[in-house]
Amino acid sequence: MLYTTALAEGVTTTVPMELMHRTRRQDVVPTGWVRVAENRFLVRGTWPEDHSFFMPRDGLHDVLLLVESMRQSTILIGHGAYDVPMDHHFLMWGLDFTSHPEHLGLDGTRDVEMEVAFSETTQRAGRLSGMHSHVTVRRGGRTAGTGVSRIKLLSARTYARIRGDLLRATHTAAPGAGAPSHTVGRTRPEDVLLIPTSRSDRWQLRVDTGHSTLYQGRKDHVPGMVLIEAARQAAHAVMGPAALRPRQGRNAFSRYAEFRSPLWIEASPGPRENTVTVTGHQEGEEVFSSSVTGSGYGAGSRP
Repeated sequence: MLYTTALAEGVTTTVPMELMHRTRRQDVVPTGWVRVAENRFLVRGTWPEDHSFFMPRDGLHDVLLLVESMRQSTILIGHGAYDVPMDHHFLMWGLDFTSHPEHLGLDGTRDVEMEVAFSETTQRAGRLSGMHSHVTVRRGGRTAGTGVSRIKLLSARTYARIRGDLLRATHTAAPGAGAPSHTVGRTRPEDVLLIPTSRSDRWQLRVDTGHSTLYQGRKDHVPGMVLIEAARQAAHAVMGPAALRPRQGRNAFSRYAEFRSPLWIEASPGPRENTVTVTGHQEGEEVFSSSVTGSGYGAGSRP
């Protein structure tokens, strides 16, 4: 089995990017892994100092890069340590994270370590079929963030049966004009995921399957990471600059986000200060809900 022996200090092992379901090497974080206990693993990786999408802001690495590191490590361990077949689908039904911005600085530290622990594992036909993945991301021995995701695994045959004709769904329409990038915390217009409506707290999800980082490989629905970023952008529109440094995110996914109809996103101040609640609905049904907690409101930014 690949990568189950201890990684020598200072040695970088290249991990095939298909094990993280990536098609661009520049978007891959893990470089190697080792099992340290029955259901606990150490994944080593590197973060880019410069990336077109995971762009550092105000001297800090993007929090979404932290979350992406958790996601990629979970998929890598599923395939590498539990022999999940490559044609299986990882369905994310929840992802919660806490970041520590004081340990996300651009200090020249590119190496990261992800400690991954699987719990509440389930099996079907002798194969892993679900788990909770607990990930701690460290830089220079300091905790940059922690997270837990709730994953269900489906075989290609089961997934095809559940999705039916939607398995062949594609999004061919040109994406609509997005909100001004600065209002949602982005610098490039192509990274904006929200299309304004007549209401300041409601947007249509902007779907661009040609986005080289957010959509890799063929997709029959909108990926969960797109929805997490859309929630962050909506929170920024409501919260202001503090949303650039979210300290906590709570994300629950209840349905597939389909290409066939508009997905409407609404945001409002949450029950706690510095928190925004974001929901996404499609055809009258809730698709996802998020709670984004920032590091503090900028002057005059709270509605």
